Amino acid sequence: MKKLFIFFFILFNSILNAQNDILEKVIIEFNYFKYPDTEYQIDFKNNEVKCIMKYKISDNSYHIISDKTYKFNNEQFIKFKGEINLNIPDSIIHKSEQAMDGGGFSINFFNKNGTTSKLITRNINLQSKKYHSELKLIDSFFEFIYSVVKDNEGLKILDKSYRPYFSGLPIRKISENPLEYKIWGGISGNATWKNELIPFLENLPKETCVIIDCDNQLSYAWQEDILKLYILKNSNIQFANMDWLKYTRENLIELKEKLIKNEKNEIELVKLKNTKTYNMYINNKSEIEKWLKLPKKSIIKTTEQCRKICENYN
Repeated sequence: MKKLFIFFFILFNSILNAQNDILEKVIIEFNYFKYPDTEYQIDFKNNEVKCIMKYKISDNSYHIISDKTYKFNNEQFIKFKGEINLNIPDSIIHKSEQAMDGGGFSINFFNKNGTTSKLITRNINLQSKKYHSELKLIDSFFEFIYSVVKDNEGLKILDKSYRPYFSGLPIRKISENPLEYKIWGGISGNATWKNELIPFLENLPKETCVIIDCDNQLSYAWQEDILKLYILKNSNIQFANMDWLKYTRENLIELKEKLIKNEKNEIELVKLKNTKTYNMYINNKSEIEKWLKLPKKSIIKTTEQCRKICENYN
């Protein structure tokens, strides 16, 4: 009886393992209106994933922007593969909401027995329980792919795929010494909006040099708020790649010239004083005067410049 039990136990596990190992390949594609498509071809047989970014030229023609292949091990993909095995459709499944842009993702399933199936989603509501299994699958995919892709180019492409499905603050830690973070996804609005950025910045260490690579992901309004709240106050936080500030600098210089030119023209002065640039200037006059005297390269810093500053930080 015991031998019979062991036999059926082994048989059951063999059947279960076979069911959980029917996939040979999966292709996940992310599409967004007016943006490049990203495609991830996951080959379970060879433990490889090919990451492609491309622009659609016509129905069957693409311009390839990037094409990179990465190797992965069994430990990296076991959770994702287990999740995807639970969601293999029997045919072509469409799940979508009505919207104009048509953004979404599709998954092509290629089984070892030669059969295929496909899941297509468009404009899905991230808060809806209707798409719980699809979003859980995509979360599992991103957890897997982020463990595989580590180079800057690959991460930049991956971040663009992930941003529409990420609801938190898009910041990742780059290093401990110096303490460096990177904003990898767009942040709109400004400091007056309800946001997570200011609390994050305020909770950073005050006694050491910290680098924030903004990667030009902050809106113009946010960059000006960072200028007022941190840069002009000589904060210990060094902000890199905030290229919009060159326009803020130009606007401030132009404002000062117009104030001098129209010092006796009350009508023009009133117009100038009603501008956002004037308000920034008059409320931070001494700090802005010092800031405008800095060389251009010191106003818009690169990540490397910030790292050098941190090397000499006391």
